[in-house]
Amino acid sequence: MAYSITLTDAEYAALAAESAARGTTIDALVHQTLAERASAPTPAKQPMTDDEFEQLLFRKGIIVAIPTGELDSPDEEDELDEIAQRVGPGKPASEMIIEDRGPR
Repeated sequence: MAYSITLTDAEYAALAAESAARGTTIDALVHQTLAERASAPTPAKQPMTDDEFEQLLFRKGIIVAIPTGELDSPDEEDELDEIAQRVGPGKPASEMIIEDRGPR
C-alpha cells in the first residue's frame, strides 16, 4: 500500500537538499530515516525528583506552599496549638467509620 503526504515548498526543498547531499532519492532518505528512528533506543525517562514533584503540585494548586524544611516559628506553633485545641480531642476517624458501618 502506498501513501502520499503534503509538504510545504520549504519542507520539500529541505528533503531534496538532504537527499542530494547523501546521493540518494527523497524516498530512500525518508525510508532510511524512519528505519534509523525505529531501531534507535528511546531514552529512558528519568523519574521526578522530590523538588520537581513539589513544584508540580504547587503549580497545579494541589498544595499552597512548597515546604522549605525550616522549623515553625513560635507564633506558628502557637497558632497550630490553638487550632488543635479548638478542634479538640474527639473520636478517632477509624472509630467513626466502624460505627457508620453498623452491626455485622
